[in-house]
Amino acid sequence: MVTIGSDCHLRTSTMSVLDHNGEKIMRSKLDNDPEVLLKFVRQFPHPKQFAIETCYNWPAVYELLKDEVDEFHLLHAKKLKSIVESQSKCDNNDADEIARLTHIGYIPKSYIASAPARQLRRLLRTRINISTEITRNKNRIHALINSSTFYCQRPKNFKDLFCKRGLEYLKQIPFSPQEQFLVASLLQEIQSLNELKTQFDEYVQTLDFHSDDLKYLQTAPAMNGKLFKYILLAEIDNINRFKNSGSLAAYAGLIPKDRSSGEKIRKGHLRTECNKFLKWAIIEAAIPAMRKDPGLRELYKTTKQRTNTSSAKIAVARTLLISIYHILKERRPYYSAKPRIAPFVSLSSQA
Repeated sequence: MVTIGSDCHLRTSTMSVLDHNGEKIMRSKLDNDPEVLLKFVRQFPHPKQFAIETCYNWPAVYELLKDEVDEFHLLHAKKLKSIVESQSKCDNNDADEIARLTHIGYIPKSYIASAPARQLRRLLRTRINISTEITRNKNRIHALINSSTFYCQRPKNFKDLFCKRGLEYLKQIPFSPQEQFLVASLLQEIQSLNELKTQFDEYVQTLDFHSDDLKYLQTAPAMNGKLFKYILLAEIDNINRFKNSGSLAAYAGLIPKDRSSGEKIRKGHLRTECNKFLKWAIIEAAIPAMRKDPGLRELYKTTKQRTNTSSAKIAVARTLLISIYHILKERRPYYSAKPRIAPFVSLSSQA
């Protein structure tokens, strides 16, 4: 089988080609023009495989070449980097290493989501970024308040600073002219982002994505009429790509880092190498799910007594995600049962 390894950039791609024995046939630097790329790939006989690492324009390359090769491999860029770390890094060496590792089958593959899933992911990830930016701006205002007043001096007649009473209190704080301008600008941006978030939510509700899966998923707590269900469907895409519920929990970053050796067992903070969007959604869904499901609520209380609030929230999120795995895998409705305490409950959330 002919192996083509590609180090792809915005304007150009470096191609390294190996024959069935792993010997280099050629190396070429090409413009990222569809006709040029197709002509280059088509000159080699079948069977042939093509490998590219994850980058911004890999979907365009995939749609162009997927029917021209027998196998298309998408390589996990971060894992690939740890394998081919070199003191001499250049496009030629990268393309050679991608081709060589693909030829011998030693490649860290990355999942290729379906086109509808990729399109929905872009939409929902932008929606998540809007919420994240709103939170950042609110935290900036809280930081200004903390630098000007003591906590004990604040009124207790509101819980949220950005409700009507909270905003009235905000106007009474003796900020300097520069700080007043900053607060006013941040409040205006928060208002604009909230309006944009509402537009996104209304549009997302009109979509029909994985309707069969959606029918079962929305039986789970916090998934009926919420944005979370669409994020989960888009990020998971195909539940069968996970061999078990633990694999899905690891993909969402809900299990700890493991630094065990010999008889020493060391569990660290939550994994940072994960799907951060799926992690955000399931953790955000934990509290509303707990309020609706007595079993999850009992798990939260029990874990909180043993550890802390963050660990309890993570335990609920992990248990909910495991339940969702079985819902999608077995295609059945959600049923509430008193769960056992999930493993790794002593984690601290580092979402």
